[in-house]
Amino acid sequence: MAFTKSHLQSMIKTLDPELAAEVEYTLETPSYRRVERVEARHYITWYEKKVTRNDTILEFAKLDYNILQPLYCEELKALTVWWKDLQSQAYARFARDRVVEMHFWMVGVVYEPHQSHARIMLVKWSKLLSLMDDFCDNYSTTEEYDIFVSSLERWDKQSAEKLPAYMKALFIFILNTISDIMEELKLQKNKHVEFVKGLFIDMAKHYGAERKWCDERYVPAKVKEHLQISVGNSACMHIVNITFILMGDITTRVAIEWALSYPEMIRAVCIVGRISNDIMSHEREQVSKYVASTVQTCMEYGITVEEANEKLRELIDEAWMEIVQGCLDKTQPMELLEKAVNVARVMDNMYKCDDAYTYPYSVKDTITSMYVNSV
Repeated sequence: MAFTKSHLQSMIKTLDPELAAEVEYTLETPSYRRVERVEARHYITWYEKKVTRNDTILEFAKLDYNILQPLYCEELKALTVWWKDLQSQAYARFARDRVVEMHFWMVGVVYEPHQSHARIMLVKWSKLLSLMDDFCDNYSTTEEYDIFVSSLERWDKQSAEKLPAYMKALFIFILNTISDIMEELKLQKNKHVEFVKGLFIDMAKHYGAERKWCDERYVPAKVKEHLQISVGNSACMHIVNITFILMGDITTRVAIEWALSYPEMIRAVCIVGRISNDIMSHEREQVSKYVASTVQTCMEYGITVEEANEKLRELIDEAWMEIVQGCLDKTQPMELLEKAVNVARVMDNMYKCDDAYTYPYSVKDTITSMYVNSV
């Protein structure tokens, strides 16, 4: 890989401009790491310029893209109505208003038109995780957050009576949304409904554990030690598993328990998410709160931020090789493994140049092409 990269970089100036642009694009993101619908739009533009193109295939590709675009917009409409129920309350002060960005993120995981209903549930579930992350970081003390999570574990509306007034509406909103998702899955005769609630509570606990790191100003001695604890904080395993569940009959309990055990492939997906997030959010989070990211742990060896990022990117490359190996081993149906790969792809995409979920301007053009501009 190093040999190929160095030679391609040295050749760029001698290549035809169009080919040079494609080489630069590939060096930035190899094809197997690209988000499928984002790549579909890019490839239509590139393929259209080829003299040897097949115009029938090109027409079908454009039709496919344009047919899915209004479907995604209809999903966004439903999600916006749902989100406004909470946004009208005080939580707009601390929660990132990122429904469009979250939908874009999850389209990268599940883009197929027949999965529209599943995708809406996936976005709601993931948006609630984001809400819990923001609540933990910006709107509660450690003690208050622990009380909130304990109430979630009891999972009944009576638990809300014991919460401070400012937490009650949030608790009920989460309870109602997750319960609605579970009821819809029961109507579909989904066999894995109980995991929907369990995965959400487990991730909420991970956020609480990260908060305690912050309070204790704990810095793991080695990146390996850090990742043993922090891969769970990436939420990647949880998103992979909730996606498995929403896919219906193809998913077995064995597949869910396989992902829950953090096998090498799933752990690698989490590493891609964790480190990519850390590299892009390190500087901001060091200003607003003290969190020992993998970047901070790496810097304990007396190296600069840039050197730490370079070393961590090597770990991302190694993790991708584990993901590829997982697909070759086929321990689960490929239809499921592809969704795990997609989670790694969207993590790579959202944290490529910035923390695009927190600061979405960097993906504004991509989102516009996904939802607004037809081909």
